[in-house]
Amino acid sequence: MNLGLLTAAKAICKRGYRLCLWMALVISPLVGQAQVNISGKAGLLNIPTARVLNDGTFYIGYHYNPSNYDPRANDPNKSVNVAEKQSSSIYYMTLALLPRLEINLNIFRINGYIPLKARGIGDRQFDIKYAVLTERPRRPSVAVIVSAPFGIDNSLVTYAAVATKNITLSETVTTEVTVGFGSPYYFDRSDNVGNDFDIFSNYKLQNKNDRPNPYLSGPFGGASFTYKKKAGGMIEWDSRHLNLGAYATLFNHWTVQAGVINFDQITFGTSYSVSLFHLPKRLGRSAAAVKH
Repeated sequence: MNLGLLTAAKAICKRGYRLCLWMALVISPLVGQAQVNISGKAGLLNIPTARVLNDGTFYIGYHYNPSNYDPRANDPNKSVNVAEKQSSSIYYMTLALLPRLEINLNIFRINGYIPLKARGIGDRQFDIKYAVLTERPRRPSVAVIVSAPFGIDNSLVTYAAVATKNITLSETVTTEVTVGFGSPYYFDRSDNVGNDFDIFSNYKLQNKNDRPNPYLSGPFGGASFTYKKKAGGMIEWDSRHLNLGAYATLFNHWTVQAGVINFDQITFGTSYSVSLFHLPKRLGRSAAAVKH
């Protein structure tokens, strides 16, 4: 949090307006495109991109994944007896913590009936994305994404490298082209069922291809087409299926998107973004008044 924000907070406290600072963050200006993928990372429908978020960008959101493309279905490592081919909900939050560094937390929950003993928050997954290269006129941005191996059954586990390039087609239309590769191998501690607090033992190397719907296992790529930075369409290959979608950004903060997976089932999601490093004008004036 920067010095201006702290100074403004002091001014607000002196005037006795509680929660105003939090409200100010919610309505603060957003810089940059807020379209995100299934797990809450900058991306298309399922695939991530190497797009670099502005420092201090924070967003939360939700994504619905259809039943025929459940990444947990027939999972040999699954820890609970949940029926196959159920739709799922993914809740996430992402923060551009430092220049080039983003952290992501997502929770994967099965929709529908879950046995009593299997009920809980859901599969929690922590990911880190680092931009190795930022985009320049003659080179793409390049990023690596790594999931923490502490999970017991992380459905969207990601070990991937990705490159993205923006191309201007006209004064109002731009395209963002992405290619990448996701490793089929990952570590988990699926043998630690019932011992969630022991995060440093029983790690095993697993292969995503043992699942019928592995997430980001192999080459992937796609492109989005944006009109006036407000709406657009997208097409992607997610390493297994060809997907089409569209999105729109409302009020500079709220993004809604939907698509069809493998020309078969509908997926959709929504996210809300704010910038934690930009003060609204009223708070800026309050901070200046305190300094004088």
